Amino acid sequence: MLQTMLAPARPSSSVLRIGVGVAEGTDALDAVVAAATAARTDLDGAPPHLAIVVATSTPRGDVSRAVRGVLGPAGIVGGVTSGLLTDQHVITQGALVLCFSNAEGAVSGVAATGGRRLADSAQAAARLVLAGWPFRGRYPRGVAMAFTAHGAGAPAAGFLTPWRELMGPKMRTICGAMTTSELFGASTAVPLASVGCLEAPYLMGLGLADGGGDAADAASLIHGSVEATRSALKWLEARPTRVALVLESRARLRKLGSAASREWAAIREEIRQHNGHAGAPCVGWLCDEVAAYGRGVHPIDVQGAMSVMALGDPAREGERLG
Repeated sequence: MLQTMLAPARPSSSVLRIGVGVAEGTDALDAVVAAATAARTDLDGAPPHLAIVVATSTPRGDVSRAVRGVLGPAGIVGGVTSGLLTDQHVITQGALVLCFSNAEGAVSGVAATGGRRLADSAQAAARLVLAGWPFRGRYPRGVAMAFTAHGAGAPAAGFLTPWRELMGPKMRTICGAMTTSELFGASTAVPLASVGCLEAPYLMGLGLADGGGDAADAASLIHGSVEATRSALKWLEARPTRVALVLESRARLRKLGSAASREWAAIREEIRQHNGHAGAPCVGWLCDEVAAYGRGVHPIDVQGAMSVMALGDPAREGERLG
């Protein structure tokens, strides 16, 4: 059985609200609850509609129930990875919860689906989410964050290509093949994919950097990451980013070695310069492989990639969306 959860059609806020919670600890479920509590506090009273949950080990217990005990009836997606990307360091024991409170007139939808192949799971997820938006156009506009299970297949060819066949070109999506096979979300079968969508004309941008080949050094990798961040930010039309998500492959992190902190600092500096102040929340997680689609980024599978998604408020009437 496939399940989805939709946010109320008319939330009270006219801007996108973001709550970010990060908690370290060896007990994964305790860390998830602590991170969800911090994210809820960060929303400052706004109702959470969609929660991205990423942990570094499999929690003992019902993740969805624990998170909803803190957040209320929010849609939940995510998975287990080997590391979380934060301003402090790469966290290898803990959890990240990222909450979205939709802007006025926006909705969210989630799906966790199984199947014999990742392509089947991708199309099942698209059908499920679209079925929850019967009042929308054939091709909804918005952003999506997808997780695929370790070993399920390449994220671009396996998930993004069949996903966009049904979801269409206006749902810009960032996707990572997780470093484990454990995904979160409501599904009676073992899920191969878990995806959360925000449907509205949000200003957003994507950037993708490849692995640079065998001869790539830290300086060239960092340059590629900076260019990917700039590419993502340019689509926000000089408006501030509310949050930046970074998906990085483990292969790239290994190549960077001790220079990983310099890469993160360079990404954060680009965001700070774009926003003109201290910046915005910037978090991420490690993946086996990374891919994205939309805003000039095409779904291709490349080794050692990283991708950046910059997300802002809904566009004003008449604003160019591309």
